[in-house]
Amino acid sequence: MFQDLSFLALLQKGGITVVVLALLSVLSIAITLERAWAFRKFARALAETFSSLRDAVKEGGLQAMSAVCRANRSPLSEVLLSGLSRAGRSKEEVNEAMELAGRRELLKLERSLGILGTIGSTAPFIGLFGTVLGIIRAFSDLAIAQGASPAAVADGIAEALIATAAGLFVAVPAVVAYNYFVRTATRHALELEASASEFTGRISEGN
Repeated sequence: MFQDLSFLALLQKGGITVVVLALLSVLSIAITLERAWAFRKFARALAETFSSLRDAVKEGGLQAMSAVCRANRSPLSEVLLSGLSRAGRSKEEVNEAMELAGRRELLKLERSLGILGTIGSTAPFIGLFGTVLGIIRAFSDLAIAQGASPAAVADGIAEALIATAAGLFVAVPAVVAYNYFVRTATRHALELEASASEFTGRISEGN
């Protein structure tokens, strides 16, 4: 019965719940790869823009800063452009505008993470549902066969075990990826805030 352990054979043996879990696994992998690329791009853009802006401010003040921000649209650029829209005002007003822009950039960074977290939390329950269906099928086959042999319940038990394993297989990587991205997003938020704060004083002074 377990001689063929190919992916398609396991899908067939596991039933509809394993098919659902396989689709969730594909979605989880796609989101993980896309967010990994987005986080890498965010970190690189933040470092490059900060270096360019620091040099620009030394040479040309706020006008040079504005030109660099408009030429290189990065998360830090968007935050500073919001601050520049209130140049010459109090630090509180400048900080308020920059904090709001920073939240918008972080929302972009955290996009789809909720889906990843949902997959990680619900996959074990979907697997458990498949396990229950497999056990029900096993007892139904046993009743039909009137206890003839263990082979009568083998299909149901196989479906139950495969569904359990599939649920864990999908959930564990999704949870690990979700926790990693959440921690990394928090770190990037602090880096963005620290980088933007370097220019708050100049923006509020308006020079």
